[in-house]
Amino acid sequence: MKNTKIYSITFLLLFVASFGFAQSLGEFKPKSKAGGKLKSKEVYIANFSVNYQVYNQKDASTGGGFTGKMLTGKTKATLAVGLNNITTEDLQQLTNELYQDFINDLKQKGFTILKGDAAANTKYYEDYERYENLEMSLSEAPGLVTVYPENRVFFVKGFTKSGEKKQGGFFGAVNRAQGGNAIAERTHEVMSYSKLSSELNDANVVNVDLYVLFLNDEKAYQGRGAKISVSTNMHLPAIENYSFTEKTTGAITLLKSKKRKAVACVNAIDFVQGKNKIGGSPLGQYSGTLKKELPIEGVIGKEKIQSFAKADVDKYGLETVYGKAYRVENESIDNSAFINVDRAKYIAGAKQALSKFLSYHTSEFASEIK
Repeated sequence: MKNTKIYSITFLLLFVASFGFAQSLGEFKPKSKAGGKLKSKEVYIANFSVNYQVYNQKDASTGGGFTGKMLTGKTKATLAVGLNNITTEDLQQLTNELYQDFINDLKQKGFTILKGDAAANTKYYEDYERYENLEMSLSEAPGLVTVYPENRVFFVKGFTKSGEKKQGGFFGAVNRAQGGNAIAERTHEVMSYSKLSSELNDANVVNVDLYVLFLNDEKAYQGRGAKISVSTNMHLPAIENYSFTEKTTGAITLLKSKKRKAVACVNAIDFVQGKNKIGGSPLGQYSGTLKKELPIEGVIGKEKIQSFAKADVDKYGLETVYGKAYRVENESIDNSAFINVDRAKYIAGAKQALSKFLSYHTSEFASEIK
């Protein structure tokens, strides 16, 4: 038989030291694609968001059961990792500075920046809500903070019941109905910007979506039990699935479960200009991403953090008058790691990497204007 008692061990504090050296960037490998004719020197910023990973929790489990001539217990491992010393004020200030630097760079290159309300009366935004200060949100994925620049008007289609920002357009609605896909939703919204651009005298409609992560998933050998393994690595992802466990509740309150989800993290900037009369595709478009992740070094020390619950096994059993009885215990391990980060180094490293990404693609876009 299986013992229903859960055996729990919790490690509350596991500090990972940061390097004493100054922060620096690894190899920068940008990727870009331009097409059509780009002429306009006007810019309308439809979205500018920075997503910072500050926390992550993962679960792994094995079912156990009787195989061969032995009984194996169930196992569950939970690993939670978070950053210390970084405040919401830090992230907001950093995002404000990145946005202002982006605006200044465009102006220096001869572009005119349209006000947010320049699109207030467009058909494109007629079913949208106006926000002058979008609040930072943890709703897109637990532990991932989405931050928008202050004192800037943005239009949002609305929010889902869980608080996620809805993407606009027909394909955005279809995507949500089918369960959602972050890359597909973003792609479809960017494609629809040709409609908005045509209502703004063919101005360049811009979408900026940035990510700063500090963990990489490791493919851990499971063995006999549940195991989670991650490594610390502050970086800008090229394309990376940010996985997490989400609690869900059914129509009946007793039907509670956990569902594994993943958000695709892609650092991307898009400029969409004009609309073709036939087909509705853009007259011109520039898209900038990364070929590979951009490491931010000297901020967080390189460490591997694990949580492992080893399965209890009974190979022999116990002879009784009723036959041989087997007995095992279920194992549950909770491991929490809090990483002490030098606040100044984190802000400087993140700004250096994000600024490099933005300035490179802004320059490449400007060079495509004929």
